[in-house]
Amino acid sequence: MAQTRRKFSILEAGSPRYILARKKAIGKSIYLGVAVSYTDEGLFDWACSSYDGNEFVSHEDTFCASATVTRVDQLKELFDSIIQTVRDYSTSHNFRIQAVCVGCDEKTASVVAEHPALKDPIREMCTRFWFDLDATPCIYKLRGLSLNEEAASAARKVYDWFTPQFPGSIPRIAVDPDTNEVLVDMDNHCHMVDLKHFEQTTDKPTWDKLLELAAECKRRQLKILFFNSTPQGGGVALMRHATIRLMRLLGVDCRWFVAKPNPDVFVITKRKFHNVFQGVTDDEQYRLQKADKELWIEWCEQNFDNYWGEGKGVVDNADVIIMDDPQVSAIIPRIRKLNPAARILYRSHIEIRADLASVAGSMQHDLWDFLWGGFINKSDLFISHPVAGFIPPRVPHAKVALMPAATDELDGLNKKMNATDLEYYRRVFNRCAEDQGSPGISTERPYVIQIARFDPAKGIPDVIESYRLFRERLAATGMDADQHPQLVICGHGSIDDPDGTVIYDQIIEMLAQPEYLPYAKDICVARLPASDQLLCALLRSSFCALQLSHREGFEVKVTESLAKYKPVIAYRSGGIPLQIEDGKTGILVERGNTQGVADALARLYTDNDYYESFVNELRTKAQDSKRQQYFTPFQSVNWLYLATQFAYKGNDAAIAKNQPQAEDIEGTYLGNGETRNWNAQYVRQFWQGSA
Repeated sequence: MAQTRRKFSILEAGSPRYILARKKAIGKSIYLGVAVSYTDEGLFDWACSSYDGNEFVSHEDTFCASATVTRVDQLKELFDSIIQTVRDYSTSHNFRIQAVCVGCDEKTASVVAEHPALKDPIREMCTRFWFDLDATPCIYKLRGLSLNEEAASAARKVYDWFTPQFPGSIPRIAVDPDTNEVLVDMDNHCHMVDLKHFEQTTDKPTWDKLLELAAECKRRQLKILFFNSTPQGGGVALMRHATIRLMRLLGVDCRWFVAKPNPDVFVITKRKFHNVFQGVTDDEQYRLQKADKELWIEWCEQNFDNYWGEGKGVVDNADVIIMDDPQVSAIIPRIRKLNPAARILYRSHIEIRADLASVAGSMQHDLWDFLWGGFINKSDLFISHPVAGFIPPRVPHAKVALMPAATDELDGLNKKMNATDLEYYRRVFNRCAEDQGSPGISTERPYVIQIARFDPAKGIPDVIESYRLFRERLAATGMDADQHPQLVICGHGSIDDPDGTVIYDQIIEMLAQPEYLPYAKDICVARLPASDQLLCALLRSSFCALQLSHREGFEVKVTESLAKYKPVIAYRSGGIPLQIEDGKTGILVERGNTQGVADALARLYTDNDYYESFVNELRTKAQDSKRQQYFTPFQSVNWLYLATQFAYKGNDAAIAKNQPQAEDIEGTYLGNGETRNWNAQYVRQFWQGSA
C-alpha cells in the first residue's frame, strides 16, 4: 500500500486557529530543511521539514516542471513552488522562518556536479530566502534513508547552527580551533548573496575596478590576512564579515583571524587603550602600567605562537597582512621575524587624540610612545580615518593613507524589509525591552533613535538631556503628550568591551532622576542580542536618528541611517562631519550643545516641509553615488589595490630580498621596488587617478 504523503497545513483566514495564531506577541520561530531529488521520470521529488526545537512537521511533494524548458529553468520553477509553499505555511500559522538549510542527496549532487550550471538556481533560491523571507539560507549535502529524513536532518542541523533564543537569523560565530580563523557564514555554508547583488548596488567604474584587481590577485596568487581581537561586536567585525563574504565570491584568497579572548586583557585594551586614546578619561588609574604591558604582550605573543606562528600555515606564507586594531599589534615584530617579505598594513580604526598624544607626560603620549615605538612603526603603511587630528605624532604623513569605515548594503543591518518584517522586529525589541524593565515602542507614535554601544564616548547622557529639552519645547507649543515621539536607545555589546554594563547601569540611574522621571515612560533603553535585522528594522521605522558621540572615528551608523533616508542630528565629532552635509542630509551641532539638538529635533518634527527636504535629498542619485565609498565593494577595491601595490609576489624576487627597513625610507616601498609618498591622501585617489 502506497504511503500517504504528508503536507503542511494551511490555516483558512478567519478560522479560530488562524485568529489564535495572530494573538501571539511574537510569531514562533521555525527552522526549515529542504531536500530535493531528481526522479528517473524527470520529475522532482522534494521534502520540507519544519522544526521549532521540539517537534518536526513534514511536507512531501512531487513537482512536474515544464517539459519545454531547460533543466536550469525547471529548477527555477521548482524553487518558485517551494518558496510559495513555505511562505503560505508560515504566514497562515504566523510562524517566523529564521533559517533554511537547502540540501540534496548523493544522486542529485552527482547530477549537479556533471552540470555546473545547475548550481546557479540553487544559489539563487538561497538568496531569495534571504531577501524575500528574511531567512538565513544554508547549503549542505544531506544523507538519509528518505527525502523526509534528509529534510529533518537539515532542519535540525540549521537549528544547531543558530541561536534560537535570539530572533534575527544570525548564525553562531564559527572559529577554527587550530588557527582561530573566523569561518565566515558558517565556513561558507550560508549563502545569502551572489556577485550580481553586489554589482547591482555598485556603480560601473567601481565594479570594473574591483573585478580587475580581483583578477590580478588571483593571477599572482596573493594571500591576504586580516587580524583583530574579536569576531563579533563593533564595526571592525561587521566590516570583516562582509569583506570576506565578497572576497570569497570573487575568488580572492583572503582570510580573517582573531585572538583568543582574555577578559583581563580586554579591560586593558578598552579602558587603557581605547578610552585613553579618545580622551574620554583623564583618571590616572587608567595610565598604562608595566604589569599591563607585560600581560598584553604575553597574550599577543601566546596567540601568535599557538595559532599563527611557524608551521601553522598562516603568517608564514602570507603576502599582505592587515592589522585592524591596536589590540593585537604586539604580534607585528613576530610577523617581521617569521615572514620578512610579508607587507604589514596597520589600520587605526579609532579616534586618537593627536593633540593629547603630543603632550609629553600625558597618558595619550606615553601610550602612543609605547605602541608606536615598539610595534606599529614596523608596519609598511599607517591607514587612518580621514581626519587630520587622528594621525598621532611621529607617524610621517608620507606613510599615511586615508580610508573611512564601511558598511554593507546587503547584510542584515541594511537590507530592505517589508511591513511584516518591521512589525515582527518591533515586537522582538519590545520583548527585549520588557525583559530589561524598559517601555516598548508604540505603534501609535513615531520615535527618535540612537543606536550605539553603551560606551562612555557615545554621548548617551546628552541624548537623554536633549530629549528632555525637546519634550519641553513640544509641551510649550500646546501639543498633547500622546503626540510626542518616543526615544529609543539601544545597541549590541562586544566581548572586548567591559564598559557596556557600567554605562547601561548609569543610564538607568539617570532616568530615575527627578528631571527625567516624567519622560522615562517614553524612553526605551535596551541592550540587544546580536541581531543585525533587529537594528535594521528599528532604524528603518524611526523618524530620525541621533549620533551624539563625544569622540568618534567614522560612525557607520550614520552611513546606515542616511542610506535608509533618515536625517541624522549629530555632534561635530571625529569623522562624522565628513559623513553629513549640514542642512542637506542632516544637522551638525557643536559637541555638548543639547539645546541645539533639541531645537533641531523640534524643527524636524513640527515642520514637515523641512523634514521632507532632507528625505528628498537623501533619495537623490547624487547622494547615492556619494555613499558608494562607504559600502563593502568600494572598500574592497581599496584593500585589493593596496594588496596588489604592496605584495612582492609576482614581481622580481630580488626586490623583496633587498627591501629596506620600513622606518629607513621616506614614504613606502612598493612591491615593484618603487617608493611612494602617500601624503595622507585617500586610497581611492590613487586607484581613481586623482592623487
